[in-house]
Amino acid sequence: MSENSTIPVKELRSVIGSRWRRPRLLTAVGDQPMFHLVRPDRPDDLTAQLGGHLGSGVPHVLISADQPLPENDLDRSVLMREQLLDKVALGLGGHDSRRWQGRIRFHRYALASYLLQHELEPPEPDEVPNRQARALLRTYARSRLLRLKSRSAEPDGAGSRFDAAATRVEPLALPWYLALPSLVLFYLLPPVIQRGVVLRRPARWFLRQHYLSPRESADFASFAQRLLTTPSVHENALQVRKFLVHALLEDLADAYARRVWRWRWMRRDNYPVLLLQGVTPGTTGELLIRLINDVRNETGAWDPLLVVASGTEELPHDDPPAEPLTVQGWQHRLQEARRKRSPTAWYLPIRVEDPPTDVEPRPAFPRGQFPIRTTRARILRFVPVAIAGVVVLGAGTWYLHEWNAHCRTLLPWTEPGLSRIDPDGFGGARGECVGVSAGYMFSPPENADDKTREELLGLQDRVRELNAAAEERHRNEPELPYPTIVYFSVLTTSNSDSTTLAAALEELRGVVDAQNRSRLARLPMRVVIANGGEEMRHGAEVAERIGELARAAEAENIAARGESTRSGTAREATSPVVGVVGLGGSRKTTKEAISVLGRHGLPSIGITTSEDHMWKSSKLYFQIAPPNRDQARVVGEYLQHHVEARPRRVIIFKDPGDDYSVNLAEDLHHELTANRGIAADTTDDLAELEFACGRDSVVFFAGRSEQLNELLTRDRCDPGNPARLIAGDDVTKYVLNRRVSNPDAPRPQLDYVSFNKLPHAERADDDADQGRSALARDAIDLLSTAINQFKDDPLPLTGITTWNELSHVGGMSRATTGAIVYDPTGSDPSKRQVPVNKAITIEHIDSAGRSRTLLVCGDHQANDNRPAGCTWLGG
Repeated sequence: MSENSTIPVKELRSVIGSRWRRPRLLTAVGDQPMFHLVRPDRPDDLTAQLGGHLGSGVPHVLISADQPLPENDLDRSVLMREQLLDKVALGLGGHDSRRWQGRIRFHRYALASYLLQHELEPPEPDEVPNRQARALLRTYARSRLLRLKSRSAEPDGAGSRFDAAATRVEPLALPWYLALPSLVLFYLLPPVIQRGVVLRRPARWFLRQHYLSPRESADFASFAQRLLTTPSVHENALQVRKFLVHALLEDLADAYARRVWRWRWMRRDNYPVLLLQGVTPGTTGELLIRLINDVRNETGAWDPLLVVASGTEELPHDDPPAEPLTVQGWQHRLQEARRKRSPTAWYLPIRVEDPPTDVEPRPAFPRGQFPIRTTRARILRFVPVAIAGVVVLGAGTWYLHEWNAHCRTLLPWTEPGLSRIDPDGFGGARGECVGVSAGYMFSPPENADDKTREELLGLQDRVRELNAAAEERHRNEPELPYPTIVYFSVLTTSNSDSTTLAAALEELRGVVDAQNRSRLARLPMRVVIANGGEEMRHGAEVAERIGELARAAEAENIAARGESTRSGTAREATSPVVGVVGLGGSRKTTKEAISVLGRHGLPSIGITTSEDHMWKSSKLYFQIAPPNRDQARVVGEYLQHHVEARPRRVIIFKDPGDDYSVNLAEDLHHELTANRGIAADTTDDLAELEFACGRDSVVFFAGRSEQLNELLTRDRCDPGNPARLIAGDDVTKYVLNRRVSNPDAPRPQLDYVSFNKLPHAERADDDADQGRSALARDAIDLLSTAINQFKDDPLPLTGITTWNELSHVGGMSRATTGAIVYDPTGSDPSKRQVPVNKAITIEHIDSAGRSRTLLVCGDHQANDNRPAGCTWLGG
């Protein structure tokens, strides 16, 4: 090339142009030449100025390529890999432009460099085939996933080798917000899947590329073994070098490929640039340029790499052009040169004039850096943080909602049957937890009595212990029935003066006692506690959840029922729900809950439910307490025959909004006026009862205990002429005891009706034999009697089959609260579900708070003859 072919420095920028700028979508992509800037004086200044111009916006790497080529092929290959190709991969992959357009990943080259660096001896003939390759591939996969380095030497350190090229050239291709999950997943995956995740794409490419005859290998491990075991001896050195260059260029092409299924967060706006200094004939720079040229010719694949070299001499041409080449001329003759496999098809030398010696030379490229498009990159860099923030905020909001909705349990998803009800919508003490517990312990409100709170929590904890013991017994004796009974009642209240919690406490004592006794009777029983909320307001909703629990258990048992006939196999895969006890009293909401339970095929047993029409709610319903009409009959008997002076009139108080209270008042009014000849009036105004004083007036209180406490507070009778008061259910005992224990309280005559205070109690000092505890224990025992029929019967244990046994058992002749007898064959349908002639007593409380039985009616088991009618014990 003549001197007249040189171009001024100021025109160099226009000649090269901005070929590193990536064209927009749907624009033709041009081929990238390998420019060689040639001038005798300080040629490397040109590439250095271009590197400064590109700055941090364009991925580029500046490498000195002036090392002379060794004579030995092995040394030549090692020098090219360590001093050129590894540095190219490291420089482009770690360039600052990764902040704006993402990191360039070298999957293929990293693995190729890792395998070629070992130079292992061939394996012995008796060794497992490809054992070395598989072990090293496992190490490679682990080092990439964990971002480890096997040594601390820097790539530019003297004598340092890239024996950790796998991790230093190509670390794990995951962003920071996925790194931790990937490490956790790594330890859970077997090694073969780890290798598949990391090596899938490189392994597939290794067996499809052009060099080293990959089809001679049976699989990827065999090909990797060839690269490990002295490739300098057994493989063609030129082919190995081209293989490495091809891997590098293919990674670059893959990084800039536009694919619909590989959408990138950060757009790559600029192609990578390789700046080589000191490129002259006989140097490593010439070798690299020749290799890139040959690989492009032989593979025909496109790659985005722009090579700009500088040196004092041009590289030799096999067929030098007659005229100096321009970029347009090079592009015109490229296709023909590629087909002829010209060693300089991609080589484009440009002779630049020497810098002046008398003045400061003008830079070939502006000192200012190439402009960077940062807006999209900044936004996209923020997107993962924003998404992570939204996910954390959303997850936190969801957790707080679920935490509060599921009664503020630490793991709300473990208690799907619970929900927190907030009646005023503002949280606080009025909120109550309702539903079916899977381990949660229902807690009274903050203003409840501390002793009651502690005892209620302690009993629930005891139920949990007995459930664990029953489960252990079931594992040891799987042939025994293993039923689940739900205790469903009112366990929360917002009224600190209410006796509801004391009543629930008594019932729960009886449930615990019955569960403990069933364990001793070889009937492992599981008890689940459910809360219907204050006054059973959410009874129907909770009953629906109980039904869902029963359906889930039954479905699991049906699926596993084919295995139940095998020896040693459990009767049921899980404990079936066979019945519900409790029900929280006679209320309209209780009737709705009973109806829902019946639709789900679950028998229910009311402990204190006594309203006359409760039985109509479901055919699967039973009760332990006698109906209100029997209670009214006993009160009539007491007033007619056993009081000192026949009352002139009886005032009956009722709560018009309470089904139980209205029904009991109507029954008593009819009994007194129609059958006893006693005048009776009903009222719902407590003020009318304030002056009902004297021995000839009787006040019968048919309301709830909270109103009774108010009535006693309103009492205006003279101490010498007290009122005669009769209360109508067992809950009133707790209010009366509290009232008479107050020395400042008035002293009326206090009598009350009881369903469970019997004179024949064998253990009168035991809480489980007194009050509601006895009724609750009888309810559990009644269910246990039916379940015991399944010990020798392979019939599946379900709610329906248990109800069928209950219907045939006909009750219990000996129960704590008196005989429980049903009449399934009688003409009165109510007697099939309501006990016949159930024991009822009239109790009297003296000024010291002691209770004394006055009258016993019904089948109370006082002796073996079971006398009909009533027995007076008042003396």
